[in-house]
Amino acid sequence: MKIFINAGHGGTDPGACSKQKIKESDIASIIGLMLLNRLKLNGYFAEYFQQKESHFEISPKENQSGATCFISIHCNSFTKEEANGVEVCYCKDSKKGLELAQIVQKEIVSATGLTDRGVKAREDLTVLNRTKAPAILIETAFISNPNDLKLLVESPEVFAEAIWESIKKFKSKGLI
Repeated sequence: MKIFINAGHGGTDPGACSKQKIKESDIASIIGLMLLNRLKLNGYFAEYFQQKESHFEISPKENQSGATCFISIHCNSFTKEEANGVEVCYCKDSKKGLELAQIVQKEIVSATGLTDRGVKAREDLTVLNRTKAPAILIETAFISNPNDLKLLVESPEVFAEAIWESIKKFKSKGLI
């Protein structure tokens, strides 16, 4: 079993940015590295990757890794500050991806108290549709919402811990 962690965006692409100039790529990296450390400390094989040039680098890297599970970490954003909460996306045709997305969604909502925006099937996301392993993309919270942003900045470990708990549950079900 091997977990492939992708911290969203990176390199020349910062992803979404808050009014305070906090970059999605930086928050995703912090959460991703916390998760990587937690996994390794507990004897899991894990690999971390953040793009350098383009999101097209991610799927080939994951496919070469031999991973049994792919987790991409992101922050959501919207023009209206009121938008808030957590959502997890998965590849439409992946039963295991759906199950992992449901577990992660429940864990993050429970750990953070953020709005449950649900689990969503996506056909348009390269990182979900071009990976061999069951794949999810976590929109941890809204970087454009002041309350969500505060949690992302002050308590990124809450997100990493919730994802870690999700992986353990996914494993206990024999899905990876």
